[in-house]
Amino acid sequence: MKTTILCSLMIAFSLSVYSQKKSPNIEGAWKLVQLQSITGKVVVTEFPGKSHIDDTKIWSGNNFMFINRAKVDTTVTDWYGVGTYKLDGNKYEEYVRLINFKPWEGTTIKMSLVLKNDTLIQTYPVDDKGEPDKNGASIEKYLKIKK
Repeated sequence: MKTTILCSLMIAFSLSVYSQKKSPNIEGAWKLVQLQSITGKVVVTEFPGKSHIDDTKIWSGNNFMFINRAKVDTTVTDWYGVGTYKLDGNKYEEYVRLINFKPWEGTTIKMSLVLKNDTLIQTYPVDDKGEPDKNGASIEKYLKIKK
């Protein structure tokens, strides 16, 4: 009887682990290689193109940080931000603790995150179904920085 119960528990545990969504491993440093903006169904590539952006994003544990310098025409803007994140499958949320764009400070931003080999694609903001906001969203494509 004890053997039957133990075997049943082991099978149930194995099935629950197998059925859980596996979140991609995003730990490390990533370099932005493309930025696109979406409005409705119109997608515009901002970088490379209209602007030059030097952006690095780093994930470690449940923390993220980014630092960015964007140049559009002759205007240079520095961006930075830090906070914590949650990743469940492709559903990603950032809690922005500190950022130089004050309206986002202290907020949570829902995103979609896809990892394919050494390429990471973030789309934000998204709704609960992972669909980009129709009023405007961004798609950021990063390549993993090799050691």
